[in-house]
Amino acid sequence: MLATLWSRLLALLPSARRRHARQPTNMTVDWHLFGSQVGHISALRDLSPGGAFVRAAYPREVGSPIVLELPTAAGPVNVHARVAWCGRNGMGLRFTKPVQVGRTAFAAL
Repeated sequence: MLATLWSRLLALLPSARRRHARQPTNMTVDWHLFGSQVGHISALRDLSPGGAFVRAAYPREVGSPIVLELPTAAGPVNVHARVAWCGRNGMGLRFTKPVQVGRTAFAAL
């Protein structure tokens, strides 16, 4: 009984809902709204194959389509995402299109 209750409580934690563990990072990333040419430079704080957290002064609304330009060893890669949540420190992104580089290049981020 207690083990079942504990597992239900753990399932409510945000990290338990993610498919991939996020890796902390401290790199600069360029991003823009899909269809816009106005770029924004922000700090990328964590990253996984399924999403990322971008520290942004003016986070966009939930559902906004975003394009991140991620630096890789093979050159910059554009990754499409949607804003999953936003707060006063930035926005959590969920990738909507697969990363178009090999697993080793993405893992090097």
